Amino acid sequence: MKLISVTLTNLASITRATIDFEQTPLQESGLFAITGDTGAGKSTLLDAICLALYAKTARLKNDLKNTVAFNGDEIKLNDPRNLLRRGCAQGSAEVVFIGQDNQRYKACWKVARARNKVDGRLKVAEHEIYSLEDDTLMAQKSAAVKSVEQLIGLNFEQFTRAVLLAQHEFSAFLKASSDERAQLLECLTGTDKFSRIGQTIFELHKNKKVELEQLRLSLEAYSLLSDEELDEVTIQNKQHHAALEEYKQQQKHIEQQKNWLQTGQAIQSKVHDHTTQLNHVAEQLSTQSAEFELAQLATVVAQISDNRAQAKQLIVQHKECILEHAQLNKVDLTEEIRKKEAQHRDFIAIESQTKATFKQQQPNIIQVRTLDTNRTANKTQLDNAQHEVEAIQRTLDKTASEQQALQKNLSDDNAKATQLRDTLNSDPQGIAALPHWQHLSALLLKLEQLATQRTTLNNEHQAATQQVTQLAELCAPLTLQVDKQQQHSLQIETQLSALKQEIAQLDYEAIQQRRFALQSGLACKETLRNVDTELTQLQVELDKTRHQQHSLTLQLKDTEQQTELAKQRVALTQDNYSQIQLRASENISALRSSLQPGKECVVCGATEHPYGVEHIDEHWQNLLDDFQVQKAQAEQALQQAQTRYTEHLSTLEAVNVQLQVTLQQQAQLGLKSQQLTTQLNELGEVATLSDEQCHNQITSLQAQLTQYSALSAQQQDAWQQFQQAQTALQAVQTELKNTEQALQQHQHTTQHCDHQLTQLNQDICDIEQQAQQLFNDEDWWSLFSEQNHQARLSLTARIEQLQHVEHSLDLLATSQQNARNTLDIILAQHAEQKQQCVNAQHRVDTLAASTLQLDQARALLLPLEQTPEQWQQALQLAVDNAQQQVVEVKSALATLAHALQEKTLKQANLQQQLSQIDQQTQTVDQRFAQWLSQQQPVFPQLDAELIDSILSQDQTHFLALHAKHKQLTTQHDQIQATLAHLQAEYTQHQAHAMTDKSVNELNASLDRLNQQQQATQTLWLECNTLLTQHEKNVAQLQEKQTQLSALQADYEHWHLLDKLLGDATGKKLRNIAQTQTLKILLQYANQHLHSLSKRYKLTVIGHSLDIAIIDKDMADEQRSVNTLSGGESFLVSLALALGLASLSSNKVHIGSLFIDEGFGTLDPETLSVALDALDSLQAQGRKVGVISHVSEMTERVATQIQVKKQPGGYSSLTVKG
Repeated sequence: MKLISVTLTNLASITRATIDFEQTPLQESGLFAITGDTGAGKSTLLDAICLALYAKTARLKNDLKNTVAFNGDEIKLNDPRNLLRRGCAQGSAEVVFIGQDNQRYKACWKVARARNKVDGRLKVAEHEIYSLEDDTLMAQKSAAVKSVEQLIGLNFEQFTRAVLLAQHEFSAFLKASSDERAQLLECLTGTDKFSRIGQTIFELHKNKKVELEQLRLSLEAYSLLSDEELDEVTIQNKQHHAALEEYKQQQKHIEQQKNWLQTGQAIQSKVHDHTTQLNHVAEQLSTQSAEFELAQLATVVAQISDNRAQAKQLIVQHKECILEHAQLNKVDLTEEIRKKEAQHRDFIAIESQTKATFKQQQPNIIQVRTLDTNRTANKTQLDNAQHEVEAIQRTLDKTASEQQALQKNLSDDNAKATQLRDTLNSDPQGIAALPHWQHLSALLLKLEQLATQRTTLNNEHQAATQQVTQLAELCAPLTLQVDKQQQHSLQIETQLSALKQEIAQLDYEAIQQRRFALQSGLACKETLRNVDTELTQLQVELDKTRHQQHSLTLQLKDTEQQTELAKQRVALTQDNYSQIQLRASENISALRSSLQPGKECVVCGATEHPYGVEHIDEHWQNLLDDFQVQKAQAEQALQQAQTRYTEHLSTLEAVNVQLQVTLQQQAQLGLKSQQLTTQLNELGEVATLSDEQCHNQITSLQAQLTQYSALSAQQQDAWQQFQQAQTALQAVQTELKNTEQALQQHQHTTQHCDHQLTQLNQDICDIEQQAQQLFNDEDWWSLFSEQNHQARLSLTARIEQLQHVEHSLDLLATSQQNARNTLDIILAQHAEQKQQCVNAQHRVDTLAASTLQLDQARALLLPLEQTPEQWQQALQLAVDNAQQQVVEVKSALATLAHALQEKTLKQANLQQQLSQIDQQTQTVDQRFAQWLSQQQPVFPQLDAELIDSILSQDQTHFLALHAKHKQLTTQHDQIQATLAHLQAEYTQHQAHAMTDKSVNELNASLDRLNQQQQATQTLWLECNTLLTQHEKNVAQLQEKQTQLSALQADYEHWHLLDKLLGDATGKKLRNIAQTQTLKILLQYANQHLHSLSKRYKLTVIGHSLDIAIIDKDMADEQRSVNTLSGGESFLVSLALALGLASLSSNKVHIGSLFIDEGFGTLDPETLSVALDALDSLQAQGRKVGVISHVSEMTERVATQIQVKKQPGGYSSLTVKG
């Protein structure tokens, strides 16, 4: 992966910038610096690269929850759209790069606001990938990131570690403790899954433990029958079941008898019903015999029905023709034509008169319209004045009503005031108590409360006395029960101590670790043997591949020589062929054709010419053919040689690839063999044991684990019994203690109640004396001594009534004064409104007179109920009617002339139709007479009158009668046959009698059996339920025991995993995994460190996460990384950062690197070392960009991308070389 160019627009402080790495001076320089002041926008270039490729940046990848207000948009802080420059409507980042397939691609990321306005809402960012070879869109949106990962070979996290080197993190990495180093490694390499696995193991172990405890507790919920109870219930169940079967047989026999009786009754009922039906059908056939005979005649008459219908139709047509002919003769159209001509002349005269009248009345119509306008205006004013008079009159009426109401209210208030004063005077004692009522009410309430307390205390005193007696009786048996429970708990505790000693002899963790070590040793040995076998096979394959590589190399060289010789031969034959073509060209043939005997040749000067043109052409053609064949053979040999060369080269490349793969596999297997050997050696003496010895020890250890599990289960059961005993003991002790405390408490309560009763009686006497001084009604105090609450409520109501009366008197006085003031105001308003009413009435009279004059003037021209428009319409309508009458009369004359012509034609046609009808009638009568003579021998009653009668009736009725006759006959035959069958069936049924009892007797016997069966069924269900529940509990207990055994084994497995790998934070497994990660990282780092400085090498101390430095200049002395100087620390940190890049990119070639941290804190000497290291880094063929604002670095690095701040909050970008 290599960057070609970067373009960004409106991101952070940079408005627009383009960096082209194929343009001078960046093309020639492998090391360049990105310089600028702090905050100028240097790191924005890296953000643009990340945005274009992955649509996110390293600086914004952590915060996932917090949001920020961005120009009215609520977006998350990690949203890359935050990088859009303020005040801009759109921004973009674009990167052109070379992928793993050496093809060029362009990645674009764009963000914009709605409507391309600065205040528009942020739209969703666009992300697209283009192929520059054919300029096509490859992917967009979410698919673009996946496409980039395939083209580059790195995901976002790998890219940020492999291309954007975090050198400063490895500076802290070197100085960190083991635990901190593991955390940093986990963060740098993205391998936090091991911590999560460790935490998962811890949580699963805890859950398994809880599940095991819950399962053990659930076993206590099952109860089983004893053997004696089980045998007894089983015997009872069998007895009840046998009795039920016997009852079922008896019920079945009785049901069969009932069915026999019911079947006989049913057959008898069917015989009676069929006999009744048969009689009914026979009666119907006899009653309707005449109708059925007439229906049969109707079927015969239907044959001649069309003839009779045609005869009737001909008669009707003959009558209609005669009638129509007579009507035509009556019509005299000549007289009507004469009358219409006279009407036509009259209507023409009327038309002329109406037109003259219409023209004369036009001035009068205009005058009427003017008068109507004046009348309408005057009418509007008159209506307004009348409305005003009516409104004033309504106001006067309202004012008078209010005046009367106020006067009545004043009179009523005076009467109420007199009544209220009488009420006050009737209760002088209540009046005297009114000023002191608040104090008196409080005293009475206090007296009532004290009386209630005295009653409550008396009840408590009696109850406490009874409780003291009862609790004293309970203490003695509870003391005996406590002693018994203490002895039981002591026995179980002794049993627990014995089990604990037995378990202590078995070290569970040591056994598990030993078994794990033995199993690991067996696995390591087996894997090591497999690895050795694979290594042997790989060595054989490697030797074979190297031999094949050597042979192919020799063949490739030989083929290359043959190809070169073939090229030379092709060139030679091509030259020869060209020369022959030149000599045998058409020009030479033309020259030879011009030669003459005895004359000199213009070419050679010879006078003799022995060869003619024909001979020369044949000779040259043969030469051309020979040389062309030689040329084709040479080209074919060259093509074959080149094909062989290509084949040998492809085969050699494939063999080289196979050789590299085999070597890599050999190295991996060798490393795996070393790791397995190291792992096996770490197991100690297990490595020296044979497989058989390991299996024997594992079997022995498994037996010990089984014994441990059994003892643990016994211990758990004993512990549960001990807990139950302790719980029972604590419960009894608590009950005894609570009883004793309750006894003391009730004794104290009795004494306390005596003291409080004395004090309450004294307080009640004092308060009664104070209250009687304020209110001295002796009758009321007598009532209070008996029923204090009712008496207090009655006095409260009495005083409240007196207070209400006083308050009502005050309100009445105020109301009377307000009413008098309002009455004075209403009287003044009433006088003013009377004067307004007189003035308005005067205006109404004036306008009414004016309206009368206008109406009289208009009535002289046109009645008031008629409008001028109606008058003009009436005149126009008269003109139109006259014209219409002229037209209608003219049209009627034409119609009469046409009708006269049609009358003549119709009379001729009617005469012809009458002749045809007479002929048809004669033919129809002849056919009817012939048919009647044929039918009368069979049906002598037939005649013309009977036939017409039958045909005049509804034929549907005859059809229905015919069908009914057929149906009744069929029904009669069927019922008769069914009746005979039922009689035979009843005779056979009676021959097989089953009982002589009645149905009621059988039902009574069946009811008795049902009651006995129900009682037995209840007993059988109870027994069966007990047996079923017992079997279910047994099966569930067995299932639970199986689950408990499986769960115990599973728990032991997770217990071992938790001991070895699990903890709440995932630290154990994280440190184990990061130890291996550290070893791999140091292998890559040492490769880069060797190219940076050949003096140092990194190594891991033992199997820990501690790092040491091997100083080759000091005889491979191993020392701590804390002893490194600043420059040395930088080199080691840079090597680690490059190692992480190699680890992240794996087989991906990285052609561009960026270093963004670490140079600002270096001294000049260390900085010089760092720059030397970067020079050596670019010598490896990578383009390295260093982001820094250190002046010494900018002086050492000639090629620079300078980012400068500009006024207005933006930055400019300049490439300097």
